[in-house]
Amino acid sequence: MDVIVRVNNQTNGRDKLARLAQYVSRLIWHQLESRNVNKYSIERIRSLENSLSSFRKVLRLGRCIDTLYSALNTIQLEDPWLRFTLTLSKVAQALFLYADHVVWLSRSGFFKAEADWNKIANKFWLVSIIANLARDFYEIIHILEMNTVTLLKPSQFLSGPMKNVAVSDSLKHLLFLVNCHKDVFVDTVKNSCDLFIPLTALGYTKFSPSVVGTLGAVSSLAALVTLVKPITKLVPA
Repeated sequence: MDVIVRVNNQTNGRDKLARLAQYVSRLIWHQLESRNVNKYSIERIRSLENSLSSFRKVLRLGRCIDTLYSALNTIQLEDPWLRFTLTLSKVAQALFLYADHVVWLSRSGFFKAEADWNKIANKFWLVSIIANLARDFYEIIHILEMNTVTLLKPSQFLSGPMKNVAVSDSLKHLLFLVNCHKDVFVDTVKNSCDLFIPLTALGYTKFSPSVVGTLGAVSSLAALVTLVKPITKLVPA
């Protein structure tokens, strides 16, 4: 209970909890729909999902300015690849949040938007996720380069009998690396799951609401882990 209270006391924590509930709702209503459950129950859960989505948009109002301002810190990083990927991610995230604000204001009836701002928001979100994944792979490559001696090389799978290769030892060491670099692992899982949400919204992939709901729930849990255990948060961020 202390953990829930601590997370709920943070605006970002409430956003992640609401996001988890939002995607779980999507998973549930689609599963009920596939089982031909009465439409009233399905509509109630879909309404909950929409309400949680609107709630999160309100929580994020103004955060586009904070996110854009934080890019001033990442642009000063010494590592050129981290500087590029993190700054690009921040700028794209800020533009995504701005477009998301427009979507909320339009849905609230404040004004009528002519352009498809929801599509624009998803495009910027996709760019931000790709930049984050590029950073994750950079970190993974760096970790593997420092441990090439104890890990199997791809060529070892193609030449020589497998009995001469210490597969189990290599896998054990790989698990050891994951345990030692939980921040990279958690961030990679989160971004990998998030990637297919805007891809599906933009029509590049054809995942069902159940799959999208599951991916969103997993990425939300990964984000919550970084709030509960700051040591699992990848820095600089």
